[in-house]
Amino acid sequence: MNSPSFSSTLYDCATECALRRQKGRCKNVFGSMACLNCNLNIHRYIDADPRHIELFMLQAETRSSAIRSSGNLHRLVFMIVILFCLYSSYRSYQAEQSRIQRRSEQSIVTAQATPQSTPRTAVQASSQAASSSNTIQMIETALRRVADDIRNNVDVNRDGLVNCIDAAVLFYQYYPNKNQVTISVNRNRATGMHHLFNVVLVNGVWRAVEPQAFFAGKSSFWMRDIWGSEYDSNLNRVVTEDYLRFVR
Repeated sequence: MNSPSFSSTLYDCATECALRRQKGRCKNVFGSMACLNCNLNIHRYIDADPRHIELFMLQAETRSSAIRSSGNLHRLVFMIVILFCLYSSYRSYQAEQSRIQRRSEQSIVTAQATPQSTPRTAVQASSQAASSSNTIQMIETALRRVADDIRNNVDVNRDGLVNCIDAAVLFYQYYPNKNQVTISVNRNRATGMHHLFNVVLVNGVWRAVEPQAFFAGKSSFWMRDIWGSEYDSNLNRVVTEDYLRFVR
């Protein structure tokens, strides 16, 4: 007997997710915090444009409705097209990451091979690189601690939920340089986004960080990489003072 393909397995997973929600066995909206640890959440198995994921889940919901009504309606061709779009998006993302990595490595090699005009320029460049690397390490350390706390259901504001509020407050709590980190909110009525996260000063630039990235198993922790077009940085608002009372 042949083993099921990745595409068919992913599609079956999405269909089962839709069926459970249609039958009332799952009360959660797809993509909510409750989905992060669910084995039926296809976000855990593939990185793709959120719009493609949404389209894929729409097709899965159509299929699950057909299964409930007749039990024998299949959309195999459309499934293959959608999966191909997801796979192409994933491959494009991987290729772009590889190009960025190669350019970064080439820049380092070029900088090392090219004599600097003055010793001061070399010292400044080295200092900036070291500072950026140290900041990334501090971000990753804080993210690991946040992930551990979320797994242990740490509810910092004691509202009975463990969500983005707890993650953002914990990240702020664990990040050592308090003058270089904020708790921020982004509410975008056009995309339905209402999310709490952190913004960190990295090499002179304020960059938005998703504090739940490590807990969700994401390969990147930058808000732009994770949320894509749903995230509009122009709508960011600093709300650190509103949550300081929850910081231990």
